[in-house]
Amino acid sequence: MKNRRFSFPKNHAFRFSFLLIAMLLKKLGFFVPFSWDYEILGREEGMGFGMEKKSGSVLLASRKRWAPRSVVLGMTLFALGLISLFTGHVVSDIEWTRLQKAWRSRKGGYSGVVDIWKSEFSNLYYGCCGRGPHFHSAVPERKSNGYLLIATSGGLNQQRTGITDAVVVARILNATLVVPELDHHSFWKDNSDFVNIFDVDWFMSFLSKDVKIVKRIPDKVMRSMEKPPYTMRVPRKSTPEYYLDEVLPILLRRRALQLTKFDYRLANWLDEDLQKLRCRVNYHALRFTRPIETLGQKLITTMRSMTSRFIAVHLRFEPDMLAFSGCYYGGGEKERNELGAIRKRWETLPEIYMAVARLYSLSKICFQTFIPRKCLLEMI
Repeated sequence: MKNRRFSFPKNHAFRFSFLLIAMLLKKLGFFVPFSWDYEILGREEGMGFGMEKKSGSVLLASRKRWAPRSVVLGMTLFALGLISLFTGHVVSDIEWTRLQKAWRSRKGGYSGVVDIWKSEFSNLYYGCCGRGPHFHSAVPERKSNGYLLIATSGGLNQQRTGITDAVVVARILNATLVVPELDHHSFWKDNSDFVNIFDVDWFMSFLSKDVKIVKRIPDKVMRSMEKPPYTMRVPRKSTPEYYLDEVLPILLRRRALQLTKFDYRLANWLDEDLQKLRCRVNYHALRFTRPIETLGQKLITTMRSMTSRFIAVHLRFEPDMLAFSGCYYGGGEKERNELGAIRKRWETLPEIYMAVARLYSLSKICFQTFIPRKCLLEMI
């Protein structure tokens, strides 16, 4: 049976891998027949691995064993994979070194707010929160279906989500939104109002084409109302249809409606225009006040002058977290009694948590280690 010969591949990386495998097989006593441009190796025409020149003729070395084509190709692909892996690591290391140098060169040089759309790779992305062509402008206050009041709930992140959803709900109900009221009764007992955290004038002006927003219900309207605003709580993740079927009739009848504990009270999946409105509220309309932004930028500048990598940790020191953890935090008998009372109130608390809580309470073991650190705010 005549031995098949195969042409040397044209891809340079494949050629290099093939050449290495051929040399390795030759050392092992195999013969690899092939043909290629012999000028690459600087050999005479007709000379190859496993060949000897005798009396002007080229003879195959009979002592060599023929290497199967599948073995040669398989080992070539394996070598090519190793080369690709190696070069990939080299390129990534070079890129990481370049980024490190860039960070060091800017160290301590961040004086303004970082704009993500002016970053190096911003041309690879595009904004997707613009108004669609069929998203009509908000109706005037006098033509709306009434006034929507919102009482947010939870920590600042949950309240921000509630504010975002409140704007969308006001759009669904074709209502005038009163600036949302922040939660003053949460675990943190923070008495800050909306105007203390967010730029309320920017919030109202930026969303003026989407939803009509007022700081409070006009006195003339309040005097004309026979009853105070109706208060209700909607189920979590309620759909737009629920608001239109269950909430809108009450709003039309009472002219003013307050939704309490407004956290995650709107479904995640909405139509495209409403999702874009969510993005406009969360990423553009809700802007912190100037003192908060100044302090935050100063904090970021200080952190970046220390290192370029950070880990964010959410301590979650709230009653529900403390109850569910079952841990004892070193607050003495008063803490044990308060956490025990909280755990008894949670009907959905699994039995395993109750057992763990009792075990920790009996053993009085503290599983937390406190390492003294200098507060970063003291360094500003």
